[in-house]
Amino acid sequence: MLRDRGRPIGSSGRLAALLMAALVSEARADGAFPDEFSIHFPVGAPHRIYVGANFGLLVSEDDGATWRYACEPWVTEGSSASLTQDNVSFYQLTADGAMLAQSREITRSEDDACTWPPSGGVIAGKPIFDMFPDPTDATVVLAVVVDVSGYYIVASHDGGKTFVDPPIYTSTGLITGVELSRSSPGVIYVTSINSSGTGATLARSDDHGAHWTPLPVTVPAGTEPLIMGIDPEDADTVYLRVTNGALYDSVVITSNGGQTFETPLVITGQFSAFLRSSDGALYVGELAGRLHVRAPGATEFTSLPGPHFRCLGQRPGTSRVFACGDMGLDGFSVGYSDDSGQTFLRMMSFIDLLGPLTCAPVAAACVDHWARIQGVLGIGPVPDAGPGGGGPDAGPGGGGPDAGPPPPPADPGQTKSGCSSAGGDGVVALGLIVVVLLFRRMRS
Repeated sequence: MLRDRGRPIGSSGRLAALLMAALVSEARADGAFPDEFSIHFPVGAPHRIYVGANFGLLVSEDDGATWRYACEPWVTEGSSASLTQDNVSFYQLTADGAMLAQSREITRSEDDACTWPPSGGVIAGKPIFDMFPDPTDATVVLAVVVDVSGYYIVASHDGGKTFVDPPIYTSTGLITGVELSRSSPGVIYVTSINSSGTGATLARSDDHGAHWTPLPVTVPAGTEPLIMGIDPEDADTVYLRVTNGALYDSVVITSNGGQTFETPLVITGQFSAFLRSSDGALYVGELAGRLHVRAPGATEFTSLPGPHFRCLGQRPGTSRVFACGDMGLDGFSVGYSDDSGQTFLRMMSFIDLLGPLTCAPVAAACVDHWARIQGVLGIGPVPDAGPGGGGPDAGPGGGGPDAGPPPPPADPGQTKSGCSSAGGDGVVALGLIVVVLLFRRMRS
């Protein structure tokens, strides 16, 4: 999900420039990947699926048969005083099903994406670099804040509504990731690189951040480590992505809390998605359309052709593997596999969207956005979009610079969605003028 964490790490003196750039640039995203897409399955709502896309949060209440969405301008602005267009870097789901969205601030929805009040406390008005909710304690959310003195981590104890001092971790270097353990409450890992970009650290706390043990991570010069995940059954096992941008990526694993590391997979290019499945298998996807699978108990990865991965996910306690794909290239935006990644079948494409969520705040705030999205998708008019009907960023056909043409209808035997696109809800717009970010923003 990362916008630009694939960047090469510079030499001495780069930290100040990185910090200042972070203060004025887009928020970056968690998950170690250069894209905004993600998929989420809230506990307690067995038929609900959330998909974070770069134009809003998509919601299905019926296992993917039908979809509506909350538009990105409402997610980032609708519940705050800001009138400046902002972009969601990524979404995270708390243990009790609330959804968090990170842009330049953190907004939070506990009513199924209907309203999005901003988080407050010590993070108010400060650039947020990363965030991560505790997977077992719905009250705890961590946020990485950046300022000219460095990076630091603060905690929320009310589910992300407010964040408090003092910081639980500080660094004069660049914090690249933070994650909390599911199997061992209180265990936190933080990855960072020093101010010169020549050394990396994996720090561990066993007591909710009161004390830390920093351990060196040996990585090639010009690379940075990012946390892809902590094993949900073993707090000593951490999966890292070590990247130097578009040149090459590697999967690095520690199974003893950072004492030693192994590198079972190296590729030319970039990883774009990761999943540790319920049976212990590891799945690592590429934007280039490759899937690397390490079966349970195996030590090596097997490479398979696959969709152009923009996310991987799994509902807890099930075996089905979900993937976000490229609608133009793969024929779906969300697909699924029931054969351990050998094949992926179509569940949904963006052209299946029925419109904004029907709750009053979203239906009103997103009506203009939906009209524009219909034009981009080629399923309806786009008012005042200019020549071509797709807005200033749309390529030929109005589908965005790399969205491609709408896919052909799916094979009925390979789809769970029989939805046809529908128009808006006919709600009078609030007059909010929005600039739609088309389906794929620039990656690093």
